Amino acid sequence: MPRLTVRPLTASDTAIAAGLLAQRHRRDRARLPMLAAGLEQPVGCEKLIAALVNNPRASGFVGERDGRAVGFVFGEQNLLPPEHFASQFIPPHSISIGVEAHAVADGEDAVEIYRALYRPLSEEWVGGGFFTQRWNIVPGDANVAEAVVSLGFGRHSVAATRDTAVPVEAGHFADIEVHRAGAEDIEVVTRLSDHLMMFHSRAPIFWPFLRTTDAAARGLNLGELESGKTPYWVGYLNGQPAGMQSFLKPGFTPPVVEPASDIYLFDGVVDENARGGGIGAALLRHSMRWAAENGFRTCTLHFASQNYSGGPFWLGHGFVPVEHTMERRIDERVAWANG
Repeated sequence: MPRLTVRPLTASDTAIAAGLLAQRHRRDRARLPMLAAGLEQPVGCEKLIAALVNNPRASGFVGERDGRAVGFVFGEQNLLPPEHFASQFIPPHSISIGVEAHAVADGEDAVEIYRALYRPLSEEWVGGGFFTQRWNIVPGDANVAEAVVSLGFGRHSVAATRDTAVPVEAGHFADIEVHRAGAEDIEVVTRLSDHLMMFHSRAPIFWPFLRTTDAAARGLNLGELESGKTPYWVGYLNGQPAGMQSFLKPGFTPPVVEPASDIYLFDGVVDENARGGGIGAALLRHSMRWAAENGFRTCTLHFASQNYSGGPFWLGHGFVPVEHTMERRIDERVAWANG
């Protein structure tokens, strides 16, 4: 087999990268038919690739054999201020390789190609002090997963998608009253959202609950409540708020899922003292009925890989993983301890 060579990816490679992404997406969609049909063709991928190429904080490399492109990887620098809402979920001064930002040609070995492409990228990133790096992949491709794991990445979180028309089944549903929250309910929404963040800060998840983002989180929630574009459903048990499911459009749905017909489930929480009583399932049944009636064919959410209760709940109620966020944290002492 001809030797693999690596070079920087430039704007002139947009169509080439789009073709590689379309190939990968066709393979992925054969396993996960709920993924966006429009990305099976290069023309559907070109907008995603152009956004990467034109991003001044992104850089990429392409792999070639005998002048033929066989793979590419792009990564973006995250430089969010501490008070930015997304800083609650994205590590400061980190790298993200989006699910749309890498691909390997049909018949090629992802382990060989991704390892070769990651080497110059990682050297560039670590040299710039970017020690936390995330790589998003579509589940089910063992070769891609092996490539990423072999480079030191482990699963951090999962994006999962559900068909809204499929009935929500459960052993029982709690007898709760479900109300759509308005701006006047911002304190209830904030309290339930904080309850979820506190849950994520405990074992075994250990996601930091950053109070520096409080103002931004409150502003986002209040803005959504005031706009009324998408609902915040609150479930009341004996007159007390016991759970909530809030929705955003477009939200944080991965770009491999068709955005026009998808609704993003933002906060899904049940009060710790009321879990296991059917409240979450009752809220989900109400939410999915609303989503289907309002023309949303799919619903997507994220959950922490280590979430011992949330993960099984969502997967047990029809959500199918469509993206794994893999994370690598490099020992920062390499910056000064390399002799």
